Amino acid sequence: MESLALLSFAQSRRLVVALAIAIAFCLVFAWAATAAPPAAVADPSEVLARFLGNWKTHTHIRRAAAPPREFDTFGTATCRQTLGGRYFEFRSESIPPGDADLQIMTYDEPNKLYRQWVFSSDGYQHEATGTWDPATATIRWTGKTADSTFVILDRWLSPDRLEWTLERTGANGNKLQTIEGTLERAE
Repeated sequence: MESLALLSFAQSRRLVVALAIAIAFCLVFAWAATAAPPAAVADPSEVLARFLGNWKTHTHIRRAAAPPREFDTFGTATCRQTLGGRYFEFRSESIPPGDADLQIMTYDEPNKLYRQWVFSSDGYQHEATGTWDPATATIRWTGKTADSTFVILDRWLSPDRLEWTLERTGANGNKLQTIEGTLERAE
């Protein structure tokens, strides 16, 4: 302690700052050494589990193909796990009743991608494959039908809100349809 007493005020202040920096560096290094590395890809079942529950739906549809048309729909949806928890069954219905969809989703472990099948009461159907981007909390689905290709982006803004878009393109490269929608968790 006598040697510290002999230090000038400026020297003792520099010593305290140097010690504080050294301690902070040691703490950061110790935390970094013990912290688990972030997962590159979330558990696939956790990604699909985000869909579980009851939802209010809103969809805005713009059809460029003749005749051009634009309209909104509202409805409800429910998602549950089925077949031993391996598949996620998402059913939606418009209000008033009239249009309904069934969507089945799963994760294909051998191929490391998501799979989606959609069936609509108006006869529409498609199959898509998807990838998860944890940085943007988005599943990007791609697929094709007999006369078009499509890309769907399901983006989670929070555990209780999903915004999605669908862009459908014809074989000639012309945009046929754009659909934008939201899911908000029902209470």
